[in-house]
Amino acid sequence: MVFAEGTKVIVTPPDRSLDADTSPKPTLFLPSMAEIKFDRTGTYLCLLENFFPDVVKIDWKEKNSKRILISQQGNTMKTKDTYMKYTWLTRTKKSINKEHKCIFTHETNKGGVDHEIAFHSMKKELAVIDSIEASLKDENDPLQLQLANTSAYYTYVILLVKSMFYTIIITYCLLGRPALCCNEKSCNTWWPKAPLFFTGCFR
Repeated sequence: MVFAEGTKVIVTPPDRSLDADTSPKPTLFLPSMAEIKFDRTGTYLCLLENFFPDVVKIDWKEKNSKRILISQQGNTMKTKDTYMKYTWLTRTKKSINKEHKCIFTHETNKGGVDHEIAFHSMKKELAVIDSIEASLKDENDPLQLQLANTSAYYTYVILLVKSMFYTIIITYCLLGRPALCCNEKSCNTWWPKAPLFFTGCFR
C-alpha cells in the first residue's frame, strides 16, 4: 500500500470497540476573582480529554462573532489509549463581561458540525469586584478619614467632660454633705468630711 507524502495513518487499538465514544470530553475553568482583581484580566481554560484519534482543531470566539480570537494551546498528550489537550484564552477585564465559546473540530463530531462550548460572561463577578473596590476607595478618602477622626475626637471630649462632672458631684457628696441632727432634720451647719451614713446625735 502506497501513501502520499504527509498522509497520517491512525491504527485503532484492537481492544477498542468501533462504537465507543471517543469524542473529546470538555472540562471548563472560568477566570478567578483574584486574577480579575489584581491582574485586570481573566483566563478561560478548556481541557479536552479521552478522545481518539489525536487530531483536534480548537478555536475561540466571542458569542455572535465570527472573528477568531488569539489563544494558546498546549501539546496533545497521550493517556493510555486516548489523548488530551488543553487550551486557554486570556481577555481583558473589559472583555470578560461578554460571553465566549470554545469551538473544537474532531472527526467524531456528528455530521461534521463543530462542537461549541459556551462560557458565560463574568458580569456578576465584575459587579462584586467593583463594589468592593468602591467601598475601599471610600474608606481611604481623605475627607472621610478626617470626618471619622473629628467625630472620634469630639466623642472623647464629651466622655471626658462627663467623667469630670460625675467626679465633682461624687466628691461634693462625700466631703460636703450636711450633718443630720437628733431630730433627723438637716442642720444649717455643713460638716466637712461627714460620714455618708451618720445616725448619731451631736451634743
